Amino acid sequence: MADSIQALFVTPALAFARLGGSSTPQFAYDWIDTRAPRADGETSIAPAWTIAVQPDGSPAPFMPDSVTFRDGDLIRPVAPFYEIWARIGDAGDPPANWRDVPLTPALLQANGLALAALQIKVTAQNLKAARRTSNKQLAFGTFPPLAVSATNNARIPILGTSPTTATNPMIPVGRSIPLGSIQILRSVPQPGNEPWSDSVNVETLRFRYMPATGLFYGPPEAAQALPQNGRPAPAVRPENAFLNRNAGWRGTSTNDLVEPGDTYDVINQRQSPVQGQPAGRGPSLGVVDDTCEVHFEVSLQRGAALPPLTAKSVAFVGPPDFAPDRRPFLSTADELNDREADAAARNNNLDDAALDRWVQDLFERIYETVSLFNVDFNRREIQVGGHGATLPPGKLRANDIDGGARDRPTGAMGGRDALRNPLFKLPAPTTVDPLPLSAHARMRHRALSDLQSLIELVSLDQNRLRTLVRPPFEVEDFESPSTPATSMRMPPFMRQSNAQPLTLANWQYDLLMRWVDRTVQRAQLQGAAFAQPAGQPPPRKLSGSAAARRANVLARINAAAGTP
Repeated sequence: MADSIQALFVTPALAFARLGGSSTPQFAYDWIDTRAPRADGETSIAPAWTIAVQPDGSPAPFMPDSVTFRDGDLIRPVAPFYEIWARIGDAGDPPANWRDVPLTPALLQANGLALAALQIKVTAQNLKAARRTSNKQLAFGTFPPLAVSATNNARIPILGTSPTTATNPMIPVGRSIPLGSIQILRSVPQPGNEPWSDSVNVETLRFRYMPATGLFYGPPEAAQALPQNGRPAPAVRPENAFLNRNAGWRGTSTNDLVEPGDTYDVINQRQSPVQGQPAGRGPSLGVVDDTCEVHFEVSLQRGAALPPLTAKSVAFVGPPDFAPDRRPFLSTADELNDREADAAARNNNLDDAALDRWVQDLFERIYETVSLFNVDFNRREIQVGGHGATLPPGKLRANDIDGGARDRPTGAMGGRDALRNPLFKLPAPTTVDPLPLSAHARMRHRALSDLQSLIELVSLDQNRLRTLVRPPFEVEDFESPSTPATSMRMPPFMRQSNAQPLTLANWQYDLLMRWVDRTVQRAQLQGAAFAQPAGQPPPRKLSGSAAARRANVLARINAAAGTP
């Protein structure tokens, strides 16, 4: 049969959910390129078609009027939808001839299957305490997994408990920690005359994961304020202070398995660092949160004669996004692209114009990241050698960079930092400009986010970007996870999960270096970048984004002055 279901898959295969206390989930939105001048990037966000789940579980698409991230003091959670798709075709045809189509009740019926044949198994777990103590019994989640039939369109809570094998469970028997919910939406006929008909298919079988609200749980002691220990307020609400204090999490110090290690409440916030470790890695207060990792396994039973078809997807649950309208320069998608077998072929297929657009987009995203970064604070941490350490006001003096080159050679901008500019004198912080190094970084990266400025940089010094940008996974001799030493190679002050310096993905770096080589060749052919005739230099041609910003600024100036 030409429409026989041969395989299933779920899209997206991986999504990020974010905690939030509001009962209204975050509306969908897109990043758009407005090219309007603003202080912290080129892009803006705009509402996109959003699905509202009706009381009967059916989807109702709508276009929001605006993008709102909170309702009063409560942040809206990010609750991703997952669509279930099928690969259909004749069993005798090669898989290359199969087609991908949404899975619908009509398609199930055409294959002689009922909706009840479709089921989702949910496995949600929080392993934070278990990983930091190397004690698997401190995990909590769905033991056993939660099973939901596609015929059930109610919102099903996902409750976290201790493993059934735990002899001394952290979560007492009869209690649980909510880890969100799952809801399989009711399929409804697809209309052809709605504004969203070409964008959203409401016949597709889909499910939604709603994350938890972002609460903390702990033993009874965590609900007490301990001003003498530096804890002026309770760590958890009284109703959430029901965990077993003797299960093995309270009173345990980190085992340095993860970085950063100071991501849990400690009994005494004023304690001294343990054997050179930063403060905050001491005995745990026994507090956990309601983040988790959720695995969904979709299965379709096809009768006793055939094995079930299965498909999997994942949700990673984290705290609210610090800057949801800013784009990261290194995303999960970028790292997954490194694992594609045809990454090199994909890069080689980019023509010159597409490569220019990609490079400019990369540096615009780099600037958006820099615009959120407190470079002054991070450099002070690196120089004094401890996370969370601070210097008294005025300590970052105008000559501190030069002093650091002598006194702290392995620190950022120190003597071993090849990128340090000894001619640059860092201004002292003032009331008007309390973060002079951050302002300088934003100014430099704002210029580089314009393609023409980037071309000029490479044309004048063909090795500059190669020196500036750290190759993938490169670690200099004096850099290690056990010390705060780092250079200013881009991206500075940022670490990957193994506590080593963060870098671009391989494919990003290779593509950037390809652009550098091509730009150098162009400049050498033109000759103008290296040998300008005496006299007035020719006017520099503005890039499209720079020209748009200039026109916008001039229009605002003329409007304010009343000039037509």
